[in-house]
Amino acid sequence: MLRRPQVLLFDAGNTLVFLDHEALAQVARLALDELPNADGSGVVDLSGVTGILLRRTEPLAKKSYEAALSAGMSHEDGWSLYIRTIFEAAGMSSASAEKATLAARAAHDEFNLWRTVPAGLQAALERGLAAGLRYGIVSNSEGKLVQLLERVGIAHYFEHVVDSALEGVRKPDPEIFYRALARMQASAADTMYAGDIPNVDIDGARSAGLDAVLIDTLAHYPDYTGAPRFTSVAALIEALCS
Repeated sequence: MLRRPQVLLFDAGNTLVFLDHEALAQVARLALDELPNADGSGVVDLSGVTGILLRRTEPLAKKSYEAALSAGMSHEDGWSLYIRTIFEAAGMSSASAEKATLAARAAHDEFNLWRTVPAGLQAALERGLAAGLRYGIVSNSEGKLVQLLERVGIAHYFEHVVDSALEGVRKPDPEIFYRALARMQASAADTMYAGDIPNVDIDGARSAGLDAVLIDTLAHYPDYTGAPRFTSVAALIEALCS
């Protein structure tokens, strides 16, 4: 059984909010709708670029992003790698994937593409609050995370949001977790972190002395045994509050 913490810190993307695959597919279709075929005959057939397909290719992108960040790549460059890998794994040429990635970044800057709130999340957060849990967020993001959370209606659940772009430090550096602990006025011993990337989230949180659990909603790490693994934040809170 898990020991219930006083403070529960979360990653954001692919933990609390998820990539809108259909919105990403639409961005690609709009960006490439006039890209000619290699033989000059008409345009590229983009009918197969669907949200369902891009969801299937995301696990490869996630593994590439994890390896790149562990090797020292910036979050910004990692973001582009993530999206470009999704497109290339879906069958796009490098040139098409690059063009679609640039369009996706512009769309993301306008309204974060990680904007899907899973069913049951808010009810679970309410249950945790009623049980005495306190919440915060530590995320590698682009400086607009609070605005996203407000836009999708969940910002009020979190006492503090620590956004790497505003902090100048990113996971897995323990410093970003230390800052979150200071703002929450919590000790590492009383805090748990929940994130979706082992090398970034689990290792980073543990380096700062926190307990950590893996949120693997999209089953990207089915064989992972390095930390307790949950299919959702709702499942984690259910386990903590049972």
